[in-house]
Amino acid sequence: MEKKCRFSYNDIEDSIILSCREENELVKENFMFDDLVFSLTGRGKIVGIQIRNLSKMLSESGIDKEIAENIKEASLIVIPKQNNLFIGIVFLTNNSQRIRLSLGRIFMPNITAN
Repeated sequence: MEKKCRFSYNDIEDSIILSCREENELVKENFMFDDLVFSLTGRGKIVGIQIRNLSKMLSESGIDKEIAENIKEASLIVIPKQNNLFIGIVFLTNNSQRIRLSLGRIFMPNITAN
């Protein structure tokens, strides 16, 4: 499922924060993995992501790092499927270019699709 998020990019720290939290949802904890920080509700729903060193992650994914300063919209994709959780981000740039960035696939043996 793709969900549009509010976002802010800090070019000095080269960090982007996406917030997909609804008004009635509270962040219960943050989970850090390498340059990623996931914000989770008490039920374990991912409602936000911070990517540190965004330019490096874009470059390593074969994406022009200059798009970081031209992001107009950001969406979060979280897809549970067959004991895996796929997490990705879609950026829409000022010139309507659609960029997909995979953040990874996590094996979770107890996951159920919603």
